[in-house]
Amino acid sequence: MNESQISVRYAKALLQSAAGKGLLDEVYDDMAILEETGRLKDFKYMLLLPSLQPSQKSKIAASVLEKYVSGLTMAMIHLVIHNKREEYLSGIARNFRELYRKAKGISHAKLVTAQPVDEKTMEKIRTLIGKTYESEVELSAAVKEEIIGGFILTVEDRQYDASVTSSLRSTKKKLLQTSIVK
Repeated sequence: MNESQISVRYAKALLQSAAGKGLLDEVYDDMAILEETGRLKDFKYMLLLPSLQPSQKSKIAASVLEKYVSGLTMAMIHLVIHNKREEYLSGIARNFRELYRKAKGISHAKLVTAQPVDEKTMEKIRTLIGKTYESEVELSAAVKEEIIGGFILTVEDRQYDASVTSSLRSTKKKLLQTSIVK
């Protein structure tokens, strides 16, 4: 069974369990925390360390996460570790969030700019995307100075690149393809 199937199965089971207990929104927030924690180098290392027993990994995960996540989420984490599938925790969190957004009709968008964007502008962008995609929008922002100016907007699986860097690359490509005749 490949990673994607394993992660999706656990995510679907957690979604059904959370829905049945009325904890969908809480578990959705927990999955954001789990996804962030899963990116931490030391946490990943601990999960993949073969010399640690599943019970030890569970205790360490609990000491790190139980203050921040619900009991249902901790139970899922313990189950995944017990089943020796801990390497899939980040994938489970990511897939849960995607399934939740799909079930709730929420579009996910990410805005990348060279400078931070104020909340008023973010709200305008969120509203515009919501009207365009006829859905509620979850908008996150990131700052990457290397794009120089403009923005890169990703909505679901579409990307709109209006960055200065992209424009310069395009211009350079056109110039290199142009022949100069004397």
